[in-house]
Amino acid sequence: MCISKSELESKVQELRSLRTMKDELEGELKAVEREIISYMTENGVDTETTDTAKITYKPQSRTTLDKDKLKEIFGEDLKPFEKVSIFNVLRIK
Repeated sequence: MCISKSELESKVQELRSLRTMKDELEGELKAVEREIISYMTENGVDTETTDTAKITYKPQSRTTLDKDKLKEIFGEDLKPFEKVSIFNVLRIK
């Protein structure tokens, strides 16, 4: 697909507009999520069922590695433990 520079500019403007709409929608999503969480905590429930949904609000955990403590044990060279992922990124300022 080959487009002209003016068409490219139009696409950039469209992208900016859509990103603005996305940010606004994400704000609205967070507000609704807070209301649902508020309902769950105020009613002291971690699971609720409605006509169309099963809602859970429970703690979960995630385990990570402490890079500083690994450096204390293995030294500064942590290259053997690193995993590198390569991907393309589109940035428009």
